[in-house]
Amino acid sequence: MAKILYGIMGNTWGHWARTAAILSRLRGRHEFFFVGGGRVAERMRGEENFLEVPVLRTVHRRQAVSVFGTIGHALNCICSFPNVLEKVCAVAEKFRPDVVVVDREFFLPWIAKLKKWPLISIDHSHVLKACEYEVPWGQKVSWGLAMVNDYLLYDVSRHNLIVSFFHPGLKRTQRKGELNLLLPPVLRDEVRAFSPRRGDYVFVYQSSATFSRLLEPLKKLDREVVIYGMSHCEKQEGNLIFRGFSERRLLEDLSGASYAVVNGGHNVICEALYYEKPILCFPIRGLFEQFLNAWYVRALGYGDYSLDLSPSLDLFRRFEISLDKYREKIQRGFEDGTERVCQALEAAIALYAEKS
Repeated sequence: MAKILYGIMGNTWGHWARTAAILSRLRGRHEFFFVGGGRVAERMRGEENFLEVPVLRTVHRRQAVSVFGTIGHALNCICSFPNVLEKVCAVAEKFRPDVVVVDREFFLPWIAKLKKWPLISIDHSHVLKACEYEVPWGQKVSWGLAMVNDYLLYDVSRHNLIVSFFHPGLKRTQRKGELNLLLPPVLRDEVRAFSPRRGDYVFVYQSSATFSRLLEPLKKLDREVVIYGMSHCEKQEGNLIFRGFSERRLLEDLSGASYAVVNGGHNVICEALYYEKPILCFPIRGLFEQFLNAWYVRALGYGDYSLDLSPSLDLFRRFEISLDKYREKIQRGFEDGTERVCQALEAAIALYAEKS
């Protein structure tokens, strides 16, 4: 049994969902102490084996990344590093971890490097640095910002388990001492509680309520539209049904939809693919990881994407024509990698635990 200090980014539910799926298989085999904030704190607050820290997040405004807002937020987080370092070291003195595992958490990798603790990363974001893919001219600035962000703030771990629904191939040359393993995505157990059904309504999930122009064409569809992330209260306006957040009901609605309309978050895309739902992506502008996810949704034939900030009804009509073709591609191509990822993580933990 290893002692694992586990850091989780809490800016969205996706990182916690992946961690929850892994913990359901590894808990009992190892002892854990968790570090995180935001959504993670909502789930873990009050637990003795949890330390809450600030969350380094990307700031969005009007369906786009706010560069200056993100920089300002990052500087505030970085300034809190000495305080976080002191708290983590106090935890480590009592807990004595054998290995550190992180899912895109900011502070813990740098502290692990400073203290020379073994470090394993498990996330989707490393696909940007470790894999080969084309960058369209219109995305060069967005890609450049992503690379600056990743190399300045997250370029710490050398043992990386990269989970992704698409596998563009690892770069032929890796840095000395770096081990990157590309694996299928992780799905939490709650997703498997529902079987795919094919209803007639549209499922919409938006990570923020700023994309109000999306509602205009949705109002004109000849079917109901169930919307999450754009209202805190339950209400209905014509064919639009707004839901407050409920994890179980969200999965139930997604599993029974005709298709899904999302931004470009990796976790919700994978859950939609598990339920065999064609996907129409509206990636947040300036967030290259979301664009790349959306680009591969189209490239693999799982759906399509649009960068239009004022989408038209025709866009949805054209998308709906190809629903059967998208479903067929999803059924043949999507793979649930939860067990493979847990096995790879167990092997990595065993490797470092033996050396400690």
